[in-house]
Amino acid sequence: MTDQMSRRSLAGLAAAAGVGVPLLAACGADEPETDAGAGAGAGSGGGFPVPTSDIEVGGGSIYADEEVVVTQPTEGEFKAFSAICTHQGCLVASVSDGTINCDCHGSKFSIETGEPEEGSQAKSALGEVKLTVTGDEISLA
Repeated sequence: MTDQMSRRSLAGLAAAAGVGVPLLAACGADEPETDAGAGAGAGSGGGFPVPTSDIEVGGGSIYADEEVVVTQPTEGEFKAFSAICTHQGCLVASVSDGTINCDCHGSKFSIETGEPEEGSQAKSALGEVKLTVTGDEISLA
């Protein structure tokens, strides 16, 4: 009976893993959407340094290759955070309406602090990433 339970347990785990892998693969799209508007699409395919003009005030851009999201909460103030959602490790998908958004389970994070918004599945903040602004260019520190 122990062998039967072990096989059933392994079969259940394998089934759960099989279902989870495609879902996680969908979370890590290479080209996440960014805030709609001028300059918003520049984030996903670029690389650093990036022009400050690519980051809208009140919005941001996701740089999938570097797994970084750069925001501009107020004019001239730039912030950078990990683009990996703290809920289940998905790449965040967009920046809009003052939040960084993960489509996997609906988590939303503040563009100013990286803290999860009320009602998010995520309970911890996105990690802050150090950046340098020199003139009109943003670089990772």
